Amino acid sequence: MLDYTLLINGVDIAPMIERDSYQTRRIPVYSESVVTMDGITHTALLRNKGEVSFEFNPQNASNTSSVCAALLDTPCEVYYYDLQMQTYVLANMIIDQQAAQYLSRCLYRGERWNQIESITLTEL
Repeated sequence: MLDYTLLINGVDIAPMIERDSYQTRRIPVYSESVVTMDGITHTALLRNKGEVSFEFNPQNASNTSSVCAALLDTPCEVYYYDLQMQTYVLANMIIDQQAAQYLSRCLYRGERWNQIESITLTEL
């Protein structure tokens, strides 16, 4: 059974997301390439940063405002279940810019959304 734990700035949004859309990824971050005098290129893996993607179910106006506020308070403190590592992760993340613009319009106009195509949070 998959665990859909997803807390963003203390707001539990797991019950609001489309379960089949919940995805996590690990993105490798490498050092700058250095070419030595013998012509060999050297890089090193610095770390892996996490990414979480999901879609929301249709939401009412009160859910919309609390979730928008949590997502737009960047960087977000995100506590989620990483499907690749099979463990819980706490990370500072940012929302992709296109989703942030859409959510800010929803928040400040008091609108509700039917369904956002996809939201991706990426670890800093």
